[in-house]
Amino acid sequence: MMNFNFIASDNFELTDFNDIEKFVDRFPDFQTVTFKDENQLQLLLDLIGIKNPPVEILDKVEFEKIWNLSDFKLPEYNEEQFDNFYREWLRITERHNNMDEYGNLIFLQGLSTQWNKMKCRLIIKENLG
Repeated sequence: MMNFNFIASDNFELTDFNDIEKFVDRFPDFQTVTFKDENQLQLLLDLIGIKNPPVEILDKVEFEKIWNLSDFKLPEYNEEQFDNFYREWLRITERHNNMDEYGNLIFLQGLSTQWNKMKCRLIIKENLG
């Protein structure tokens, strides 16, 4: 399994990703989503309408890749829209419906409006190896 941290900010520097403590201090409302692999991340991005965001390889100990979603808006789902999205997510990924899975993605309902007002939206892949 791989951890992907979704963050938003009005600015960032690559040095923000030099160590996990600085990352947590700098982006306290980050949301971690666990996927089997990068293909599942791509499925999520496709499902929410984000096509081919720029990707950069990082040479950091804690983090290995960054997807820059700043040119895209995250969907701002209401409860019904999120439930429809979530059902489709389960269908296309064959993941299991449980509280962990639901909680993995609920930030798309709760934080998207706030995050879309910020200049930068990023996904940071943790280096677990």
